[in-house]
Amino acid sequence: MKKILSITIAAALLSVFQSSAQIDRTKVPEAGPAPVVEFGNFEKFTLDNGLRVILVEDHDRPLVSVGINFIIDPFVEGDKAGESQFFGEVWSKGTSNRTAEQINNEVDFLGASFRTGSTSIGFTTLTKYTDRMMDILTDVLYNPTFPQEEIEKMRDQYLGALQLSSSQPSSIITNIQAATVYPEGHPYRDIMTEATVNNITADDCREYYDKYIIPNSAIMIIVGDMKLKEAKALCSKYLASWEAGEVIAFEDPGVNRPEGIEVVFSPKDGAVQSTIRMMAPISLTQDSEDLMALQIANGIYGGGGFDAKLFRNLRETHGWTYGAYSSIRPDEVSGTFYALGDVNSNATDSSFVQMRYELQNMTDGVYTEDDLKKFKTMYAGDFSRSLESSDQIAQFAYNIERYGLPADYYATYLQKLDALTMDDIRRVVAKYFDPDNMYWFCVGDPSVIPALAAYDSDGVVVELDFEGKPIERKEVSADVTVESVLENYLNAIGGRTLVEGIDDMTETVEMDVMGMAMATTTKRIISRKCFSVVQTMGGNQASSIVLRDGKINVSAGAMEQEITDPEQVEAMSDIYPFPEILGPEQGYVFTLEGIESVEGSDAYKVRQEKRGAVVYNFYDVATGLKVKSIVSSQGQTQEVFYGDYQKTAYGILYPMSQTMPLPQWDTVKANVTDVKFNTGLTPDQL
Repeated sequence: MKKILSITIAAALLSVFQSSAQIDRTKVPEAGPAPVVEFGNFEKFTLDNGLRVILVEDHDRPLVSVGINFIIDPFVEGDKAGESQFFGEVWSKGTSNRTAEQINNEVDFLGASFRTGSTSIGFTTLTKYTDRMMDILTDVLYNPTFPQEEIEKMRDQYLGALQLSSSQPSSIITNIQAATVYPEGHPYRDIMTEATVNNITADDCREYYDKYIIPNSAIMIIVGDMKLKEAKALCSKYLASWEAGEVIAFEDPGVNRPEGIEVVFSPKDGAVQSTIRMMAPISLTQDSEDLMALQIANGIYGGGGFDAKLFRNLRETHGWTYGAYSSIRPDEVSGTFYALGDVNSNATDSSFVQMRYELQNMTDGVYTEDDLKKFKTMYAGDFSRSLESSDQIAQFAYNIERYGLPADYYATYLQKLDALTMDDIRRVVAKYFDPDNMYWFCVGDPSVIPALAAYDSDGVVVELDFEGKPIERKEVSADVTVESVLENYLNAIGGRTLVEGIDDMTETVEMDVMGMAMATTTKRIISRKCFSVVQTMGGNQASSIVLRDGKINVSAGAMEQEITDPEQVEAMSDIYPFPEILGPEQGYVFTLEGIESVEGSDAYKVRQEKRGAVVYNFYDVATGLKVKSIVSSQGQTQEVFYGDYQKTAYGILYPMSQTMPLPQWDTVKANVTDVKFNTGLTPDQL
């Protein structure tokens, strides 16, 4: 294979050796002119049906990668938001010739990989199996069946993922941004919800396929151990009969641009961190002459990692976050500029202020020639390293074809980068950075709202739920108090007398975590202030915590620890299973904060606090039962949803189902398999 990158170093070295006697070694040598990159050894051709093909040869390994990318104008999916992603997932789940299992087995047998997406289809394989993989690819390309059973499997997966994402700040902030920036009728306003996923059918997938999977809207990339003659023969054999279709185009709609500072907030009760994003839509496409200079400006501001202004300010100077960054994203419909980070909750407003401060510094020209040189060098290094990859060369070739870039766009990239001046940076900063007109998006504890409102241009913070819908605050009836809410709950589960009569309790909970069975047995003796928690995984004990005789023993594997610190022991001695019967004399303060919707039903929101530890509990307005809790501990916030209340032998109603979204894994459902009260437990049985 020809070398993809060819920069003649030998001549430069010879020149250095010849003039070494005249070199002044007390001075740093000046950099030479940026080289022209001979980036090549790729070929292009077009089939009669309009399919454009790019071949990047790489004969160093016996591998071939084939990808067909479809250029599809964004369109409004509306009440079927998620349709395109859904299509991409189920596209490969069966054809008129093969089931999903048969496709997977054939691909696995060949040691290959096969992929489909909403705008792509492709594979990677050993060279000798290229024909066999092309047979599979074209079967999926021409004969998909979208089987109903696969549709339902995919629907269940999406609904599970949505349940998890509803509690993830990164997903929530993306949703509230979409609902704010993009007006009705804009494709980027689409937000996938349980309702939209339930609306998607096999017919929708078929319609998407018929409209958009056509050769004359596609670019095919072949990378690897193949020559031009072989590529043409391969495409002629498998793709020449693919019929062209009508390319559907949509008008680019407008966006809602911020007027002043507009604060948009979504609550995550009990969050010890706020996820924040300062953002503005911009008009910037991939072929813009401003793009390179703007990327350098963004690098100086926040896109340059440890060396950028945002990182140094928010992390190194103030210590409010592990990292703060910014990004410039060109887009054919609507580009974006934003800065973001996860910050300490008590520094939410201050973090926004510092983001704006550093952006104002950019507009005021508070950066130097050294900053420009540093980030030009960084970008040049990144670009040069990328040329070592055939896949990256293919991506460059694709970009030239897809976005109509000049043929020498990447060949002269280093020259264009080297030619950037401070005036270029000042020009794009003035054009695209506007600290006085930005959206401030935040997901966090509602306690930060008043501080943020002080910076909103009209003093009003817009509150949206996790789906980007306005939050409607319902009035609590004047005759409802926090005491009545708690009393209704106690009555709903069996009455205050039963609850106050609990002396000991044993509960076993089972769940499946990443395919492994986990069981937790918790024993409490209320009057003795002692308890034990024993966890088993796969039937083997994994850990235990025992509080007894004023000390705590922790065991996990080979590690054992004894804790006798009075404050820690006292904190863990608060083991009452139903704190609703407790009050100020036990250090508890309860506050009724309003009515919110929990899984479609109204619930009273009650803040429970003791010694600074806060728990939010939600009690169903109609039934009185506790349906959700939010607990913050050790920097983490955990939601638990309660359901399937059943009457125990003792007479108390108890939730036998407890569902927890766990970002590290998935939504986990815990089943209470056994719960007993007043069995006469003694401390030596813990």
